[in-house]
Amino acid sequence: MPNPNRRHLQLALTSLAFVGVRARAQTSLERTPPADRQVGIAYSAWHDRLPWAKTWDVPELGPYLSNDGEVIAQHAAWLSDANVDFIYVDWSNNLNTGVPGKPDQPRQRFIESATGTLFDVYARLPRHPKIALMIGFPGEAAGLEDGRLKRKADQVWTEFAANPAYQSLCFHYLGHPLLLVYVGTPSPFGAGPPSWLDPRFTVRFMTGFVSQQPGLLAPGSVSRFGYWSWEDRGAPTVAVYRGQAEAMTIVAAWRGDGRNGIPPQGRRNGQTFIESWSRARRIGPRFALAGTFNEWANPSEEPSAEVSKDLEPSRIFGRKYLDILKTEAAAFKAGIDR
Repeated sequence: MPNPNRRHLQLALTSLAFVGVRARAQTSLERTPPADRQVGIAYSAWHDRLPWAKTWDVPELGPYLSNDGEVIAQHAAWLSDANVDFIYVDWSNNLNTGVPGKPDQPRQRFIESATGTLFDVYARLPRHPKIALMIGFPGEAAGLEDGRLKRKADQVWTEFAANPAYQSLCFHYLGHPLLLVYVGTPSPFGAGPPSWLDPRFTVRFMTGFVSQQPGLLAPGSVSRFGYWSWEDRGAPTVAVYRGQAEAMTIVAAWRGDGRNGIPPQGRRNGQTFIESWSRARRIGPRFALAGTFNEWANPSEEPSAEVSKDLEPSRIFGRKYLDILKTEAAAFKAGIDR
């Protein structure tokens, strides 16, 4: 899970489709036609021994493991029914798995193994979202130069994007598999992300709370250098590509920021989520990113049911937020302003 309290020094992937965007502010917004709009959702595969007793609630499916095929299949059915086009699986906290001379990373190994199981299960399902991966940098600047970033991208390519068994499951954008890269929060690259070209992928950089990084903001809550936001406080920011609204992240609630005097915003019986979707319909981005489906983060990030953002059916909320997602995603993709 992206940890906004850690400075994930970088990684910098960009693709041929992204060259030239990061060096300038984008303030002109062209709406994406409804027929081209799609909905993605952040998906976590890190539930190996999660202490469910400390999370804000327990899923409807119980305290599951992320490599449980029945759970994966149920998630796929729910998300497909809720008009979700793709999930982006969170690999963002570690690049060192399997790297000679680096300590073993059992949690990351589990995440990557569970992702393989997810692909296997999806390959057998008649209906499911597509899959993208989000890699990240574990706070070691050397990873950009010593090959670890490329090694992780190579792994994604070899195991999934170029694998004949899985190619059709990968989410493609601008002619290539989408690869998200989390740079940390705040972004250590305030003048725009550095370039590490990998033409195999369409790469988008992600940070957290673009809404609170003034150097990354242009007028109108536009993400100045095209950063996608993991989550925002207040009005969701919008990334722009070649003058067209590209991506907005929509959350059910947000935690406060005591250091900067920003109070939390609770779910408000679904109103926070609905209002964010209303802004997305007005702006008309290519991608509405619902975050998150099943992060089930620790109490410092999701301190209560009211100030939590998971959309997976739970014992407290039932399927309320899945139902809202279904309704709002359909209206977004239909271009309905209501």
